[in-house]
Amino acid sequence: MKKIFGKTALAGSLAVGLLAGTARAETELLFSTFFPPQHVLVKDVLVPWAEKVAEATDGEVTVTFAASSLAPPPKQLDMVQDGIADVTVQFAGVVPNRLTTLLVGAVPGPTGTSEAMSRALWRTHEAHFDVAEEFDRLQLLSLFALPPQMMFGTTGAPISSVEEMKSARIATTPGTAAKAFGAVSSGIVAGPAFRYFELVSKGMVDAFVAVTPIDVIGFNLAPYTKTATDMGSLGTAGTFSLVMNERKWRRLSEEDRDAIMSVSGEYFAGLLGAVDARNSEVIEQLKADGVRFVTLSEEMEADLRDAFAPISEDWIASVTAKGVDGAAALDFYRDTLSQLAAE
Repeated sequence: MKKIFGKTALAGSLAVGLLAGTARAETELLFSTFFPPQHVLVKDVLVPWAEKVAEATDGEVTVTFAASSLAPPPKQLDMVQDGIADVTVQFAGVVPNRLTTLLVGAVPGPTGTSEAMSRALWRTHEAHFDVAEEFDRLQLLSLFALPPQMMFGTTGAPISSVEEMKSARIATTPGTAAKAFGAVSSGIVAGPAFRYFELVSKGMVDAFVAVTPIDVIGFNLAPYTKTATDMGSLGTAGTFSLVMNERKWRRLSEEDRDAIMSVSGEYFAGLLGAVDARNSEVIEQLKADGVRFVTLSEEMEADLRDAFAPISEDWIASVTAKGVDGAAALDFYRDTLSQLAAE
């Protein structure tokens, strides 16, 4: 009897062990981002995505947001590569040599809604950018763009000609934007967008660029903003990647990885519609506060197109050096964006 009980107990233990071995282990992912919790991207895109991840994995994978960023904006990729956090979003504009392909959004050209540009970015990555292998020790989950950037004026009248722009003092972010507007104006003041407040509030610049209407509110620039100029066919947009630590990714079951990707990629891009909605609300709010919205004149647009031409040439050369057919990728991105706009 004792032997029978022993064998039965052993068999039961083995059965429990086998069942445990086939069960998926619960995993908690730490998400750190420099965007504040109240930003539309966090509360209306990233948090809903995290909820979708939990739902898609039947609660086996959950996402927890850090109370504050665990690294400065340029170090978000390093932070995740080193395992300090598991997931983040990285702004391509502050790591131009690492995420060169994503700077397609900074090349002056046609823009669209945040959702459309995000979808176009993902499709272009799959068709052209993937060969550049820019996500070492990372799992790329998605790509996205924020709404089109505008030129905001701090005086009563918008900059309406290249001649006016030549002598204007313009605050811009470093990199592509500074190079583009620096090709025209001798009064460029380059620095991070979060430092615009000091320049704008003290009347040290005539205009500021490379930000969206949402940023005008977010950086408390609205009281000093008089005009907003739509850049037309010479628009730009800030682009980002959603990434995860590769080691943590590989520890997940194949079932969980597939589930996460089912709510990432272009699906995630679709969530950016919430940002478009907020951007529209902010534009109406700014108009109500007296900000005058205008578009570039045809003459100014033509003059700026010539001045900005080297930007696209430089970008094509930079991604070609990484094995990407830059000209074909740029055409693909713009064609895709046009197709999405027509849907």
